[in-house]
Amino acid sequence: MERIRCGDLMHKIMSAESAAKLIKDGSVVGTSGFTPAGYPKAVPVALAERAKNGENIQIDLITGASVGPELDGVWAEGGIIRRRYPYQTNISLRKLINSGKIQYNDMHLSHSAQYIKYGFLGKIDVAIIEAVAITEDGGIVPSTSVGNSNVIVENAEKVIVEINLSQPMELEGIHDIYSVEKPPFTKVIPLNKTDERIGTTFIPCDINKIVAVVIRSEERRVGKECRQNN
Repeated sequence: MERIRCGDLMHKIMSAESAAKLIKDGSVVGTSGFTPAGYPKAVPVALAERAKNGENIQIDLITGASVGPELDGVWAEGGIIRRRYPYQTNISLRKLINSGKIQYNDMHLSHSAQYIKYGFLGKIDVAIIEAVAITEDGGIVPSTSVGNSNVIVENAEKVIVEINLSQPMELEGIHDIYSVEKPPFTKVIPLNKTDERIGTTFIPCDINKIVAVVIRSEERRVGKECRQNN
């Protein structure tokens, strides 16, 4: 399969509902997404259904920046988010933060990756990453954003990959994934020319970390009201 080129992961393909069951109450969850592009949709909506059906589940959510209504919106409205980092723009989430029902740490986006690496935001139990493909070695090819995705994958215990078939394979190759060392060991970023590539076109990931692969054939959408309020 062009989208999943690692044969060892074929048996980990499952539905969004099955993947969502891997997220437990009290978990710290990190996801892809940035203003709001490249964020997972199918698994978050499936998790929201668990809460809607009466299950008590709350998590801490870390992203790259703001994400869309299929994540921040449905999780806020479902009472799933206990604490949120580092930035958000969703009206439902904002109301709950301002009322004190959700704890929120508003921090500069450029600081959040370093906080994750040092464990200041807690150990990431599960990462949910939207991708267009997985390489032969388990590398995750991002869709339309990177943000903190590489740092979240690097520091997560488990990874769920959500393959978005509505995004073209031509996105593979546009990314340049490069991670810096933690201070005080940070080195100069070796980028000298605009056409240089210093990293990889995928997010490196140990295939043993990947516990689920969800294939999404179309964009998931929540209600019109939630989209308008985001």
